[in-house]
Amino acid sequence: MSKLPSKAKPIILEARGITKSFLFQHKISTVLKEVDFCIYDGEFVSIIGSSGCGKSTFLELLAGISKPDNGQIHLNQQDITGKAGFLGYMPQDDLLFPWLNTMQNILLPIKVRSGNLAEAKGQVMELLPMFGLENHAQHLPNQLSGGLRQRVALLRTYMTNAKVLLLDEPLASLDSLTRSQLQTWLKDIVRLLNLTVILVTHDIDEAISLSDRIELMTKDPGTFSQSIDIVAMGKLNDTDQLALKGKIKSLFT
Repeated sequence: MSKLPSKAKPIILEARGITKSFLFQHKISTVLKEVDFCIYDGEFVSIIGSSGCGKSTFLELLAGISKPDNGQIHLNQQDITGKAGFLGYMPQDDLLFPWLNTMQNILLPIKVRSGNLAEAKGQVMELLPMFGLENHAQHLPNQLSGGLRQRVALLRTYMTNAKVLLLDEPLASLDSLTRSQLQTWLKDIVRLLNLTVILVTHDIDEAISLSDRIELMTKDPGTFSQSIDIVAMGKLNDTDQLALKGKIKSLFT
């Protein structure tokens, strides 16, 4: 079990003692065991681990899509264990409704909670240029590139007004050039909007580039094994990043 870091900013989200098991081939398989985690207000944390270690399951538990067997999850000290709708969740697939245009897809969270659509539309109109979507408000998903679709999905997630955004490999399906461009853009967006983000990724370079902190997860059962404070390392040059990438890789071999 990794030691939770100590920081000056307040903890916005905390999970303690999270355990989750599934029935697989007539046997109980423990995917996560006594997992502890926290994130601070305005922090960007990436979770890295091998396939099957429980990264996506952990995000689903945080989002309230499923409930842990044991443990609790608190948002600003409020118990949200097994409760959906408190955190913004963006899976790998953009899940845009094909019959709705960009604006309509983005406004879905407001419509679902019966919010003020006119006010929300004004807010979206101001945000579209920041997300590179100012010329695509009326386009259907099939008229957008993969990168633009992910921008729409992220803006829709932001419009949930959630305090914490959960991103489950949102750039994994994109080609390397588009992915690199969106990584740079995402880093800027997070800073400009002061977002608190938990990112699940297999891409070590992506995690190093975007994160304030990286949490490494091991499997069988899944648990956090090590925390790497990127901010404490200061500005990393290419040599530093390469060395850090090698270190992280070595922990999974």
